[in-house]
Amino acid sequence: MVDRSTTAQISTRIIKTMNFTLDRTGLVFTLKALLAASLSVYFVWFGSNIVFGHAYPQNDQRMESARENLSQIQTDRFYRKQNLASALDSLEKERALLAFVGDIMLDRGVKESILKNGGGDFLFSFEKIQETLKQYNVLFGNLEGPISDKGQNQGSSYSFRMDPKTTSALAFAGFNILSLANNHIGDWGEEAAKDTTARLESAGIIGVGMDYSPKILNLRGTKIAFLALSDIKGMVNLPFLYDKSEAEMAVRSAKEMSNLVIISMHFGEEYHKEPSVRQKEIAHGLIDAGADLVIGSHPHVVQPVEQYKNSYIAYSLGNFVFDQDFSEDTMRGLLFEVELENGQIIKIAPKTVIINENFQPTVP
Repeated sequence: MVDRSTTAQISTRIIKTMNFTLDRTGLVFTLKALLAASLSVYFVWFGSNIVFGHAYPQNDQRMESARENLSQIQTDRFYRKQNLASALDSLEKERALLAFVGDIMLDRGVKESILKNGGGDFLFSFEKIQETLKQYNVLFGNLEGPISDKGQNQGSSYSFRMDPKTTSALAFAGFNILSLANNHIGDWGEEAAKDTTARLESAGIIGVGMDYSPKILNLRGTKIAFLALSDIKGMVNLPFLYDKSEAEMAVRSAKEMSNLVIISMHFGEEYHKEPSVRQKEIAHGLIDAGADLVIGSHPHVVQPVEQYKNSYIAYSLGNFVFDQDFSEDTMRGLLFEVELENGQIIKIAPKTVIINENFQPTVP
């Protein structure tokens, strides 16, 4: 006979054994369920690839193709930008804008205005027009007298000598090149004339016209030859006086070494609004010899612009900075724009310049 304590111990062991068996069975069941679920997911994915892969393009190929297309678009855009930049750069190199103005004289009444109204700053003369002038690749004018503190007054009734500070004002205005071939450059003798050339050069400005040799500018691949001559004698006979055979020979020589020949010609009658017969003969002869453009000065009033053959003549651009306030005509001039393309003149545009009461040029 088994006592009560032994029976209790046996019952406890049976219960523990049953719990272990139940725990192990549950664990196995859980693992099998997880495995079955994983296999189900795998077979669904595998099956969908087989079934739908034939019906639609493969996703990997589609993605790869999309990546290739995007890459090609980006490449095309890059090269289009490069080509556009190259085209614009080429256009910029081929096109150029030149401007020519008339007589410039910063002495006498102009200097008085600078001292009175501009605080002695010679930049004052160009303040009203500097924004207009800075757009040009080349800016050319006729310097009506020397810039110097040297020399001897040669006794002209109208003798000009500009303050050395004038050079910085001209550079500020944007001038690249100035004609010295006129009847006033020798007002203070040859020493002052040569000093003018040196001072301009120090300011980065080319002085042309002290002899028959051209000054050549290479502008965006176009070689431009500038010559300056005068048909008007001054107090000192400098070697730029017009001689038909020498002038035309100089033009032909300049043409051989350049794409474009521009002549600054100091000629005509003062205060005459129409060119003289001699002006026309000289200008036409220069063009016949090979000049592309003739720019006139000396009359102090504007004269007509003429097309002769395939070239242009501006017989007189009038005044640009001057103190001749005795008439309306002497207080105006022309700003003569010339547009170049591939070494050829494609457009001209004369613009009116009005000189105000302080002798400052303005563009209305």
